[in-house]
Amino acid sequence: MSISLHVCRFNLTNSLKRPADGKENLHTMSVLVDMKRRSPTIYDRREIVDYSSAGTFCELLTKVNADAFLINTDEYEYGGKATDLKDSVEGAKRARPRNPPSCVLKDIIIHPIQIAQALESGASGVLLIVSVVGGDLEVLLDACTIMGTEALVEVHTPNELDFALSKGATLFLVNMWDRVSGQLFTKQAKGLASMMPMNAVAVAAGNIRSMEQVAELGFYGYDSVVLGRNLAEVPDIKEFISDVHSFRGAPRGIGMGMKGIPWAG
Repeated sequence: MSISLHVCRFNLTNSLKRPADGKENLHTMSVLVDMKRRSPTIYDRREIVDYSSAGTFCELLTKVNADAFLINTDEYEYGGKATDLKDSVEGAKRARPRNPPSCVLKDIIIHPIQIAQALESGASGVLLIVSVVGGDLEVLLDACTIMGTEALVEVHTPNELDFALSKGATLFLVNMWDRVSGQLFTKQAKGLASMMPMNAVAVAAGNIRSMEQVAELGFYGYDSVVLGRNLAEVPDIKEFISDVHSFRGAPRGIGMGMKGIPWAG
């Protein structure tokens, strides 16, 4: 296997962080779709969407303006397949050849070779879960930099966020589900918002299904929300994505969150 190293163009950042609107630089939001056939978070409701082709499903979601995708390749917990990442990348490009949404590998990533394999399949980035990688986070972030790609770093607690910040993470997914206990903490994203640097890219995940939730998270400074389990429960996916894209909020720093010290450089 070989990959060509390239200068990172921040494709993932550009997918998740939509441009500010107007002279007032109003805050806007994006939708990150979590592509999974099933989920372990609620044991008696594991099945999500039983799609046969990840590529076709990704193509359809791209046509309704999804901004980016988390592609689960773990079969046991999420019903993924090894070919789902490559198929999804190809599906997104079919639907939007000039500016396809980013596809991010979501798996238990613990070694740089997995990052290289993801890039070989066309990924725009990878998800690194702090509760899984622990002290290896810095090594994996460095590997992403060397390979010219980006890492979306999943955190749940203030300690995990503080640790990720200390290792140079810049893109964050705040998961309101506790992966250890399986509990949902609906205020977790709002609680962590004040720790985020002003120029962070921040995504919120965890049973987000209404525009009321989206607007509140936008007020706290979040750039994006994850549509995961509720992919099968939102009445109209196209309308939901359109509503999220229509959100306009106060610029960062005026709302409740994202008031941490910006990175230099």
